[in-house]
Amino acid sequence: MEIGDWIYLALLLLSTAFGFLCAKFCHVISFIFCFTYLIFLRTSEYFGIPSPPEVTCTAMMIMVLKMVGLAYEVNIHALKLASTDESDKLKEIYSRINPSFFDIFQYSFCYAGILVGPYYKYRTYDDMFHKPYSSSVPHTSFLKKRILVVPVYSCLYLLSDYFFPLSLASSSEIWEFPFLYRVFYVWPWFFSFRMRIYVAFVLGECICINLGLGAYPEKSATQPGGGPTNLSALQEIEKDPKSLKIITYNFETIRCMNEIASEFKPTIREGIRYWNMTVQYWLAMMVVTMFVSAIWHGVRPGYYLSLLGTPLLLISEIEVEKAFRKHASEIQQKIYDFVWYFVKMQSVSYMGIAFILLDIKAILHYWSSIYYCGHVFTICMFVIAFIKNKISKKVNKKDKKVLELNESKLS
Repeated sequence: MEIGDWIYLALLLLSTAFGFLCAKFCHVISFIFCFTYLIFLRTSEYFGIPSPPEVTCTAMMIMVLKMVGLAYEVNIHALKLASTDESDKLKEIYSRINPSFFDIFQYSFCYAGILVGPYYKYRTYDDMFHKPYSSSVPHTSFLKKRILVVPVYSCLYLLSDYFFPLSLASSSEIWEFPFLYRVFYVWPWFFSFRMRIYVAFVLGECICINLGLGAYPEKSATQPGGGPTNLSALQEIEKDPKSLKIITYNFETIRCMNEIASEFKPTIREGIRYWNMTVQYWLAMMVVTMFVSAIWHGVRPGYYLSLLGTPLLLISEIEVEKAFRKHASEIQQKIYDFVWYFVKMQSVSYMGIAFILLDIKAILHYWSSIYYCGHVFTICMFVIAFIKNKISKKVNKKDKKVLELNESKLS
């Protein structure tokens, strides 16, 4: 990492620290500056400034989450402190932070999560030093359990990448294969991508586990990215120091992935919910959209074609579920879930290929080779389900009126 890159990172920290001078608006100031600066770094070559190394951009992505999240924590604590509501008093205690610039610097450059995640709040980082949980939790047992899957995912990635090379997507050779072969070829491509991401995120979690970062009592109902939600239970535990050695802990606060749920839940929205959960917490906390997520990832076209295509899948899924699952019998629902699981995997793989290829020419080359069937199928399913729902609604209204008329005649 060059000296200029460190200046970029230090400048980000300084600007964010200045934003903290006004707790009421610091999260807005931090959000605007950090994302503007991130966009500038991504597009610096257009201004005659050499692009920073990829490792710097990756670190910046995590630091943007941390700095904006920290500003939001400062804002939330200020609001809870000013509140007269009794229910906010406990929240104020457990959201209380007062970081110095040196604290911010250390939090930002903490090696845990700096390249791949997970995202964790400043309060979580601070608790590692000032709460007894990290020293009471059995690190080794958690670490062994989590790291066991890494060799499996690594082997699956290497095998799928070897037998199904991604280079085929952007080559003219793909036209030589049958249509259905081309359509379903995205499965192994996206599978390979997922395995690679799982390896990176699980190793990121293992670093945190080894430090004791994100360790909390299980009774506190921890949330990925957010930390404890049952603050009353946490307060009771802290009143009894002897219990710290015998209670059950978990590291859900720094858990990026629930791979089993993400892979095997039958719907797209459930699969997304368990993917990169700490970042999703940040997105939900800041009430931002897929567009912001795309900006955060970069300026390459693939990010936007993939992430902005996801809402289309989700809207279509909701409409189809209303039309064909909502009023179905239990057996019919199971059949629907089985069929829709394959639709889900094909749909996310189809959109995901844009995220993998990134280059607009390569993406359109592959999508055109299968005649944009993913987009066509999604739109057709939405239209069919939408029409069916409208017809069903009219029929239900008509039946309701007839029933009311019959009841009025009887009375």
